[in-house]
Amino acid sequence: MEINDAILKKIAAHNWKGHALTIAALAVGILSIAAGALLAWADARVLFPQIQLLLREENSALHQSSGLNAPTAAATNAVDPRLTLSDGTTVDRQVLVTLMLGKAMNVTSLAVGLVAVGTLLTLLLVIFNRRITLRQINASLAQISNQIKELQDGKKP
Repeated sequence: MEINDAILKKIAAHNWKGHALTIAALAVGILSIAAGALLAWADARVLFPQIQLLLREENSALHQSSGLNAPTAAATNAVDPRLTLSDGTTVDRQVLVTLMLGKAMNVTSLAVGLVAVGTLLTLLLVIFNRRITLRQINASLAQISNQIKELQDGKKP
């Protein structure tokens, strides 16, 4: 029975590793979902309105340069195309939108990386579970073999 105890200790150790991998895979998966949701929110609430404003300003500039029914500045409540960032830097709106697109791409890269790590952890979990299952089958077969030997020994006079 010492062999079975050693096998059970190995199985318990692998069960602990399996639980740790499951928790890590779940955490990384939740982080990637949160990053994707953050990116979608940022696109909808911050980036897309800035792009729409750029398009309106571009259309307004085209109308004014062509002289076709160009609205007056007072009627359109024109927005200053230069913006001041939180650190006091003044930038053009196009530069700001480009900066936001860069940040959005960075968050997208992070989300893809988290999904990749989650996939790797899930793969490791499958591999460990396979090993645990094979060891449990091996332990069961060893017990059956011992029982058959005992039965055979018991039948001999």
